[in-house]
Order: sequence, then structure tokens, then C-alpha cells
Amino acid sequence: MLLFTGLISACSTDEEVTEHRYLFTGGGDYWSAELEYEAEEVWGKDADDVNTYSSESDYVFKLTYKGELAELASMEQLDYKFTRGTTGEGISSITFDEPVSDKEFTSRGGGTGAIMREDMIVNVEVNWDDNEESFELVESR
Repeated sequence: MLLFTGLISACSTDEEVTEHRYLFTGGGDYWSAELEYEAEEVWGKDADDVNTYSSESDYVFKLTYKGELAELASMEQLDYKFTRGTTGEGISSITFDEPVSDKEFTSRGGGTGAIMREDMIVNVEVNWDDNEESFELVESR
């Protein structure tokens, strides 16, 4: 039995993996948004028995106009920004040369570094032509 336990211990890794999956949602009078966020944190030890840490994250941000598409047809400029606490921000700027043909705008990203937590609030700022709106997203799962 001791030999079996020793074999199992030799085969196990010293890594601990934590996965995060959150959906932040919210909106204002004109726009609504959602942020799908996934991250993975890995703690372990290197060959010298020194603690190690790494993280990776990915997100999909969707901004949707609440009104009729015809109301956006003449829009020439759309700028939006979402701030994820101290973990970063996403910024998009779109110039339209033709009438707008969709009410939903999506951006994707990811990286390494600080990980979002479910109790964070995401601040969203939207500017379209001469209009602006700000609102918050909160975790909704």
C-alpha cells in the first residue's frame, strides 16, 4: 500500500488551477451591455521549489443599442470604453462611412495579469455623435 501511495504522489503535480467565469450585465436608457469574462490562475512550484503564479484571461464585450436601428442609421462616430476595476479597460472607436446596419457592437480581448473578481463593477461610457451615456455592469450569474 505504501508503494502505491508513493507512486500516486510522484505522479501528481504541485499545481493548483482556479478557473473564473463571470457574466457582467447592465445598461442605461439607450444602451445595454454584457461582458463575458473567463480567466485561469495557476499556482505551483518550480524546479527550485519556489512558488510560481501565472494567469490568463479572455473577454467578449457586447454593446447593444436599445432603440430602433433606424435611429442609428445616420450615426458617424461611436466610441465606447469599459473599465474593469483595476484590471484594465477596453476601448473601441468606430467611424461609419455608410449607414449603420447593426445595433450590436462586439470587442474581444484578453491577456495576463490581474484577474477580475465577481464582486467588481464594470463602468461603461458610450459616446455616439453628440450624445453620451454612462452605466455600470454587475455580475449576474
